[in-house]
Amino acid sequence: DVDFGHAEVLALVRSGKYSEKHVGYTALSLLLRGDDPMMNSILNTIRKDMTTPGPASAKNNAPTTDTAQSLALCSIANITGLELIQTLHSEVQHTLVAKSSTPCVKKKAALCLLRLVRTSPKLVSGREFAPQMAQLLQDKHLGV
Repeated sequence: DVDFGHAEVLALVRSGKYSEKHVGYTALSLLLRGDDPMMNSILNTIRKDMTTPGPASAKNNAPTTDTAQSLALCSIANITGLELIQTLHSEVQHTLVAKSSTPCVKKKAALCLLRLVRTSPKLVSGREFAPQMAQLLQDKHLGV
């Protein structure tokens, strides 16, 4: 158990630079668990990175929308906790079927959703999501 550096991790995740954001999300995945007291602020930051449109191209080492979404999805998949799954599973599902999501982001969202379903099968129901999964199977990009 690591009880230090949580505020620094949060500051790095909120950073506008890609390199700092990448280090922050990596530290987040390694150091924090779902029952951490700082998880509410982290959830808000993850939700913002997943839903807020960013620049289409990187300038001054700023993360693009798909890189920020990819980092957030990887962290969601690596952090366990019922509160995290309850809060973010709908955003992950929306990212998976969004027309604006790139194939790379859709692939990461599918893997993240798989991890969430395996962690808590009763919370994420497959019946309500099956029609969208059938559409994804017909995607032109084989990575999806």
